[in-house]
Amino acid sequence: MKNTRSKREQFLSYVRGETSQHIVSPFLPDPDVIKNTLYFLGLETGDDFIKNEIKLAKALDYAPMFMTEFSSLVFPWKEDKKKSDSFYKFCTIETSHGEWQHKFPKDEIPWSDTADCPVHSEKDHEKFVFICEHVHERETDIRRYFQNFRERVGEDGVIVAGHPHPSWLGYQINPQAIYLQWHDFPQTFKKSMDAFFHASKYVMSIAMEQGIDFMSDSSYGLEMTSPQLFYEMDLPYITEFSKYTHEHNSLFWYHNCGFTKKLIKDGTFNLMGADVIETIAPPPEGDNNLAESRQFIDSQICTKGNLNLDLLRGGTPDKIRSATKKMINDVAGWKHIISTADAVLPGTPPENFITFIKTACELTNRD
Repeated sequence: MKNTRSKREQFLSYVRGETSQHIVSPFLPDPDVIKNTLYFLGLETGDDFIKNEIKLAKALDYAPMFMTEFSSLVFPWKEDKKKSDSFYKFCTIETSHGEWQHKFPKDEIPWSDTADCPVHSEKDHEKFVFICEHVHERETDIRRYFQNFRERVGEDGVIVAGHPHPSWLGYQINPQAIYLQWHDFPQTFKKSMDAFFHASKYVMSIAMEQGIDFMSDSSYGLEMTSPQLFYEMDLPYITEFSKYTHEHNSLFWYHNCGFTKKLIKDGTFNLMGADVIETIAPPPEGDNNLAESRQFIDSQICTKGNLNLDLLRGGTPDKIRSATKKMINDVAGWKHIISTADAVLPGTPPENFITFIKTACELTNRD
């Protein structure tokens, strides 16, 4: 009998352990990959990336997952074009006690190792904390944002609230400065993390009220941090986010696309309380063997991943089929969402994307 439940219902039921058939759900395919694949299949495309992916998901019979913004809901930087020039965007955040100003270089990739972010000094931390403490002033805009997102996706897919990242100060600090400031003025840095944590819970409360399916967080793998720093900086917030989410009868999603094998094998990932853990990344991005790592993750936790992105973009259809088959065999008997090792890369050929989805659906005995 054909499954008549919506893709959203199928996805959530699987994560909750109510059904056993694997879910196929590529991770945030690049919008141009979606458009090109629709064109390849002879289907029309539009300007709405959500509608485009829903159309493709229906054509290929997979369950799409969408991710919302998060940081910008707390830090709504707006450009003042009169003060901007060819090199910088002059941006401000209006508050009831004045405005926070920052010039964002136009030629930099946001939140890269060289990006110029707003938090430089302890004085900047004061502004950061003030913004967090007044997030409730943005309730109407935050609620409208999540409501609109839910309406656009409907029952055709699940929605994950984007990652807050308290230890990254919601992308308001340069990555290289995180550990310097953590060391140089730890009390100030911790106060900012706490302020953003509470602001994030407020945003999450609205997201859950508006029907967003998963709350989430993410952090560096051991290629960028140490086990001790992970335990001190990240784990306390992740576990509290998870606890808060479950207290509101919702589901929690954790993302880490780096070196995580040690944290998986020593049981750390089981302490987070996550309902879904992705991406159990393979080399070279990560250091996991999926079959081995899955053995150390609690059976109640649903994992997600982990097809190599370069293989998907540059490999042959035969190699993609073989890797997809291996992934499914590696997680036999476990709750696992058949997916990619991170967001599907720009330039991934439609033929390869289709090969992955069709192979995954065939091997998981889709109705």
